[in-house]
Amino acid sequence: MSDDPFAFVLLTHENAAELSEFLNSHFLFEEPMNRACGMTQQNFQPFVDKLFERTLNIPFSYALVDKETNKIVACAMSSLWKNESKAESENHGDEFEFDNGERKEIGVLGKILTELHAKFFELRPDIAQVLHLEILSVAKDYQRKGLASRLMSKMEDAEKIKEFNCSGIASEISSLANQCLMKKRGYTTITETLLSSECNASGNPFIVTDDGTDRIILVHKNF
Repeated sequence: MSDDPFAFVLLTHENAAELSEFLNSHFLFEEPMNRACGMTQQNFQPFVDKLFERTLNIPFSYALVDKETNKIVACAMSSLWKNESKAESENHGDEFEFDNGERKEIGVLGKILTELHAKFFELRPDIAQVLHLEILSVAKDYQRKGLASRLMSKMEDAEKIKEFNCSGIASEISSLANQCLMKKRGYTTITETLLSSECNASGNPFIVTDDGTDRIILVHKNF
């Protein structure tokens, strides 16, 4: 009998309700960039709806469930990202559109993510398609248990990645903890954007985090 208190779940549309609950209860409030921007469920939900459309129809999104509570405590969600012509991909940046309402910070976050996203195939035109890691989140009470690494190891299945005609994994990484994790796992930083590059009329950055994150990085690793 396994002593592992967690179980892997391959996420599909059948998990949408519990997954939405996890993201809105944990990722929304615990992800440093979301906190810094004052993200609310109203702002966040349009992103979640589109995220599910992109990720839950391919076998690369996983959750770890606490066996005692049967609740999702961590997840990694990925989509397929194809190198399309400019004309075909002009609207691809809507992945990062949030309902920003009156929050300028949320619009700035979407702008930074969209611009970084657009640079990947400009800088790596040799790549035809990659797996796009969109969410990597661990509930606060379950952090520092290696769950993010376990999710990445599950997703980094080179054989399956190749079956879907992907050469590797790419992602925009917006928290310092995940940036350190990606570096440790051998991901290369393709480019980055400092949060201080987007300032208000007084010269102060729109986004100031409470965890030391001062940039968003675009990373890649071949498999």
